[in-house]
Formats: sequence, structure tokens, C-alpha cells
Amino acid sequence: MAGATAEDLRRLLRRDEFTADETATADLLLDLALGVIEEETGQPLASSTDTITLDGPSADDHPHQVGTGTSKLVLPRWPVTAVASVTLTDDDELLAEGKDADYTWSASGVLTRCGGWWPSHDQAVDVTYTAGFLALPTGVKRMQLRLAMAGWSNPENLASESLGDHSRSYAAEMLGMELTPAERRTLAAYKART
Repeated sequence: MAGATAEDLRRLLRRDEFTADETATADLLLDLALGVIEEETGQPLASSTDTITLDGPSADDHPHQVGTGTSKLVLPRWPVTAVASVTLTDDDELLAEGKDADYTWSASGVLTRCGGWWPSHDQAVDVTYTAGFLALPTGVKRMQLRLAMAGWSNPENLASESLGDHSRSYAAEMLGMELTPAERRTLAAYKART
């Protein structure tokens, strides 16, 4: 995935160049920063193809629907860029995609059953699909760089220091990589669905 690079971090730090060790440190900090972001979103943001088994929606989930389930099934990761296969686990029936076939899908990760309902029991549907971003959204890349810069500028995670009787205190957050409340609100738009 095209996220922030060591070169991006070097430019922001206004350094002429990085040594090989500094480049490795920058790459590590950027990976750790992306990890903080993905922990907040509850999903990997990089595009990947996954096979998952989903529980069918129950009638309790949609009390206004009549039948054994619902026509909508929500995939946990998004944005969805492709759905390779959808199989009902009861009889290994491979469904066909298309509005005149068995199901359709949306980028927001909704599978819609055409002319029927999804089964309403546990482990009802196997789905192989591709979701995530080929390039990190600009606002998320900005957060990744800010977090990495925090780790770069304060590797000991020092929170405060006084000179009289020399006292130090350290922050509990790893390398100062703490999301701000505004960043948490922004990342809410990228959260995985449960």
C-alpha cells in the first residue's frame, strides 16, 4: 500500500539525507504508526483479498423483515473493490453475481441477495473478496507521519523533566504515538463493521 515513506518523513524533518540506520528506523516508526491507526479502525487499511465465513443475519437483526433472514449481508472490511465468490455453506452452493442472478455487492461492503434471503444461522456464507485502499487516504497518511515524527523526536518517550534534583517521567504510550481526539473522530469513518 502506498502510505507514508521514509523519504516523506526525511523531508518533514528537514534532513538532507538519512543514513541506512535512520532509514530503517523511519520505516519501523511508520509501520508502528500505521499499526496505531489500524488498531483504532479495527481493520487493515491496505488492500487485500480475504476469505471469510459470515453468520447469516437473524430476523432479530431486522424485525421489519418477514422471512428467515434478510436480503442484506454486511462485510466487515471495506471499501470493497471485488467479490470473487459467495458460497452458501449448507450445500456448498456457489452463487452467481448480478442483478438478474443471486446477489449484488457495493463498495460499502453490502451483499444484497436478489429475490431471496440470506440464511439466518451461524457460519452460513463463505465470501472471498478484496477490500482496502491501494493508497492510504491523504488524511490518514498525515496522521501516520505525525505519529512517526512523534516517535522520532522523542524516542525515550519522555513526558517531563525537571532540573532541580533531576526528575524525569515517561509517558505510558509507546514512543508518544497517541492519536488526538480529532484524529480518532476522523478515523471513525474507516472503522470495520461488526
